[in-house]
Amino acid sequence: MARVFYTRSAQTDLLEAWLFMAEQNPLAADRVLDTLAHEANTLSRQPLMGRSRPELAEGVRSWPSSTPYLLFYLADGEGITVLRVLHHARDVQRVAF
Repeated sequence: MARVFYTRSAQTDLLEAWLFMAEQNPLAADRVLDTLAHEANTLSRQPLMGRSRPELAEGVRSWPSSTPYLLFYLADGEGITVLRVLHHARDVQRVAF
């Protein structure tokens, strides 16, 4: 079974996203995180679905979630490592990977 591992940075990104959204609508915040988790699980089984992002770092791929967020990850033989989860409006060139 493919696995999904979240880096500390990705965990922080998810928490910050949830806290921001939950101020207005906790249920919507939960749904967004559930959707991101579901999409990450799908990517773990089909990691090449995402776009290669060599301009960010070697091996990094991204996936435009159906939420307002992008998943940035590395694929390996056992699944994926989610590096960051960033709002689509962020300038990803200024973010550490």
